[in-house]
Amino acid sequence: MPNIHRHLIVTSDERTWKFDRPVIFLGEWCRTYDRRHIWQNMDAIVAAPYGLGKKLKESDLKEARALEDKIFPALRNILNQHHNLQNSERFWRIVLGHWVRRYVDVMLNRTKTLEQCIQNYQISSITAYANEHYQLALHDSYAAIWAFNDNLWNNTLSIRILELLKSVSCSIETTEGTELADFSFNSLIATSTSKRKILKWAYCQAGKFLSFFVRDNDAFIINSYLPKKDEIKLQLSLRQCPQLWSSSKLEAIEKPDRGLRERLSKKFSSTSDDQLEIILGLMLFELLPVCYLEGFAGLNKLAKKQPWPKSPKFIFTSNNFDTDEVFKLWTASKVETGSKYFTGQHGNNYGTYRYMYPTLEETTADKFLTWGWREDLPQHTPAFVFKTALRKKEHYNPQGGLLLIELHSPQRLNTWDDTAEFSNYFFEQQIFAGALTSKAKQQLTIRLHAAYKYKKWNEQARWQAFDPSLKIDTGSVAIQKLIARSRMVVHSYDSTGILETLYQNIPTLAFWQNGLDHLRDSAKPYYQSLVDIGIIHFSAQSAADKVNEIWDNVEYWWAGSEIQDARKKFCDRYSKSSQNPVSDLKLIFTENC
Repeated sequence: MPNIHRHLIVTSDERTWKFDRPVIFLGEWCRTYDRRHIWQNMDAIVAAPYGLGKKLKESDLKEARALEDKIFPALRNILNQHHNLQNSERFWRIVLGHWVRRYVDVMLNRTKTLEQCIQNYQISSITAYANEHYQLALHDSYAAIWAFNDNLWNNTLSIRILELLKSVSCSIETTEGTELADFSFNSLIATSTSKRKILKWAYCQAGKFLSFFVRDNDAFIINSYLPKKDEIKLQLSLRQCPQLWSSSKLEAIEKPDRGLRERLSKKFSSTSDDQLEIILGLMLFELLPVCYLEGFAGLNKLAKKQPWPKSPKFIFTSNNFDTDEVFKLWTASKVETGSKYFTGQHGNNYGTYRYMYPTLEETTADKFLTWGWREDLPQHTPAFVFKTALRKKEHYNPQGGLLLIELHSPQRLNTWDDTAEFSNYFFEQQIFAGALTSKAKQQLTIRLHAAYKYKKWNEQARWQAFDPSLKIDTGSVAIQKLIARSRMVVHSYDSTGILETLYQNIPTLAFWQNGLDHLRDSAKPYYQSLVDIGIIHFSAQSAADKVNEIWDNVEYWWAGSEIQDARKKFCDRYSKSSQNPVSDLKLIFTENC
């Protein structure tokens, strides 16, 4: 352990930094690119990242799921007692299971990151905000997701964890004269254009009119990922009036009741000697979103006011199962009284990603409709890609440009340091662009992820500093139009976009770090077939070399029998098409109702 005592910095808020002594940044998220002129001149180091590597990721994942399974029954019992209910564990898994899973993963990451830093470095002090009224509980699960990247929230959480950790002896200093009000994340949705607002209003009015024709036992279908015309046809095939459902917005009214939460925490008894488990139990009600506790009565009232079927024969969504609090509570209540609950695949990673299996939407549903694959859960029901079913396939331009589709910086909700991984990822992007021939590079467009504007990675500035001649698209052009202008699409991470461009038979390359380590064993042979024929690469240099090799004959390369055979085999498993999506879905639903 180094002998130099350092002040610990856990966020990018410079009010918590110290410039008169050596400091240590807990991670790269503290050092934003636009403030490099400040932190480059400090007596500072960055702590080693926590949780990287396949072995440790798998170990932490196993521990996280075991902790989740241990605390959930106790949470269910306390909430049932507090709300005077007798609901099943499945009910509560549907309502708040996604939040609980993220809570466990984030707490594991924050706690073990701090423990590792304290063990490896001499930490003398840390700065806390001078606001004793601030509470960590957010309004709902959507706001909680955004909090995982927020300075105030993370700094406050770190202080609380340090207070609970045993054998920690660093002094806690406070910012001078700082008054910070409670922070809400409810305004982070992008502002709609006037045209979108008009269309949304018209959609809402049409939905209200159609709701007069709903029957008590109609199937309830919302955000299926089907094209709207196919969703309407599906409802007609079920002999019901088509509906254009949307969910009411849950307004933030109630505030966290600290006294109530302290009383409920005392009911969460634990006989474990495991420090992480103790911290999870002690802080569970400190972080539990308001809508599940103080605001639960209001949420329940709003759910009951929805003009939705009273006894739906089944409920189907491919989207609302995560952060739509009104939908989740309504659905859980209907499932308790016998309605069937079907969920659909939302994008990539399902059936392939080893660090998210199984998801709550897979285990809580009666059937989980996949994009073609089947694994070991009885809920798994092979279907097809809903998102592009029967939609006109996107064209590409054999003489067009090169499109590189980027990932955004992480939300810090994994058990490991995903910011450190992203730092390596972004470095690889620059290697790829720099390794292209001048001909390919001149026709390169780098498409930033739509969420980049809500992050602090400063991609535009970083790319500009790397090479000001590069063309950067920040979302000004629809992705479908960019694809239509390109002769090849390059995905620099394992994304839904790979499934879509392969499905649409558009020339595709992909590259990412760590080989196939992130995949489930059952998925590796299918991905390996794409590696073998040069679609997937494990380094930026290899991907750039392939682009340079085939740039003048991309269409010829893509039409090769080996490429097409491997593409079709992969799509049959993970990105399956359907000639009759409405009939196929109707059969699945009627067979299981």
